[in-house]
Amino acid sequence: MLQSINELQQKVDEMLLKVGLPMLSINLCSAPIGDGTPYISFENHEYNYIISERGYEFSRKVTKSEDELLYWIMSELAYKIAFQYELEHRIEDRDGRRIVFPKFIEIMQKINPKWKLKAEAEIKKTLAITPYDDKPYYVL
Repeated sequence: MLQSINELQQKVDEMLLKVGLPMLSINLCSAPIGDGTPYISFENHEYNYIISERGYEFSRKVTKSEDELLYWIMSELAYKIAFQYELEHRIEDRDGRRIVFPKFIEIMQKINPKWKLKAEAEIKKTLAITPYDDKPYYVL
């Protein structure tokens, strides 16, 4: 049985507290706001995790698994935190993802230890397509 948006919000809030973030750091929506904020719809006994902006849908992930949905929700925040961490700890002429990806895995594991392997697999897939690039970039 699918959880309601309020039940999902309660689970997300519990996860946020687990990693030391305030409740409602993520405010789940069940309809598009129009600014790129993800929202959740419930169709055909499945969760739809949708990102749209001004009526244009950029992404839609569909699952029957509550755990998968929660992973998607929390990974959005974990990536934001990891990229902010990289910005604060940047190493010149090194691919920033060398800092981002381990931090992302650390955060996801802290939220749910079972998600560590999933996060590692996600990053491995990304790096297979776009490997690290530590070449210096010069602006002309």
